[in-house]
Amino acid sequence: MLGLSFHQLILAIVVLLVSVVFPVRGMLHAQEITVATWGGVYGEAMQEAVFKPFSRATGIGIRIHHHGSNYLPLTDGNARWNVVDIERAPLTEGCAEGIFEKLDPELLLGKTASTDFLKGTLHPCGIGSMVWTQAVAYDATLFKDRPPDTLADFFNLNDFPGKRGLFAEAEGNLEMALMADGIPPEDVYDILRKPGGVAQALAVLDRVRSEAVFWRGGDEPEQLLNDGRVVMTSAYTARFLRPRQGARRPVKLMQSNQLWRATYWAIPSGQGRTVDAQRFVSFATDPERLVQLSARLWFGPARKSGFDAMPANMRDDLPTARRHFHDSLHIDSGFWAEFGPKIAPRFRTWRDG
Repeated sequence: MLGLSFHQLILAIVVLLVSVVFPVRGMLHAQEITVATWGGVYGEAMQEAVFKPFSRATGIGIRIHHHGSNYLPLTDGNARWNVVDIERAPLTEGCAEGIFEKLDPELLLGKTASTDFLKGTLHPCGIGSMVWTQAVAYDATLFKDRPPDTLADFFNLNDFPGKRGLFAEAEGNLEMALMADGIPPEDVYDILRKPGGVAQALAVLDRVRSEAVFWRGGDEPEQLLNDGRVVMTSAYTARFLRPRQGARRPVKLMQSNQLWRATYWAIPSGQGRTVDAQRFVSFATDPERLVQLSARLWFGPARKSGFDAMPANMRDDLPTARRHFHDSLHIDSGFWAEFGPKIAPRFRTWRDG
């Protein structure tokens, strides 16, 4: 630096310090990302199957936020959420509003990725992870001579008498009712959009209204069956596929015309850690990670290669096994976003009447 003036010397030192210090600060900051997801059994499985292995593989720590909801703001105090575990309805809304980054599955996961995911588990702003389903659970001590095997049986009190558990809101119930009435899964939302479609579904639901017991939390159907308060109920299937603690009654599943939804990994826009977030999403949706997560949750992997890699003793029982999934219905979040506000009061009047 000989021949430089005092001011030039100071400027050169500042430039040198900036070039050295800023990368170091960036490296320190890159050692942790914040991931928002659900807690409970799901969160515990995510920790063991995804978060800990990611940190071991990359050296990047994970700060976990258990959001408990799809609709919370995308910050946790002063810490920005870098990745969010979310369902399709709020993902679609946030994508339209620019809240989430657009994601290219082939860029993140390779050129064959797009064809490896189940239809409906890729989104312009999200990469699918787990598929979870809702079906009918029934008391296995009953109906031994003729167990229920279709949704029509759920609504048939003559041949299958007893109390029925139903979710306390319209979503899912209307779809079940129409499929029980013979409407193919692919036509259900077309019917519900037409005049008289909701009335048709409510007419089917009327068949069990006198015996209906309504539930809200995902743990309630099992409790209703355990207590003998219902003989059949709509329920989340994974709760009966996983080992059941404290079960007092054996339960079987009737999985014809399951309803299914998926969870997605999304990256909030403008959070400054996009590269690390993308690295996490790529890792979390790798087939091996999906296998490890599915084995703990009994959800279905969103990727076909993940399903194929599942242990043989689990594969055929998963909700995405072909024998269960071939006649399933993907819950249409767009339909419920558009028509749900009008349908909800009508359903509640039916429920409470």
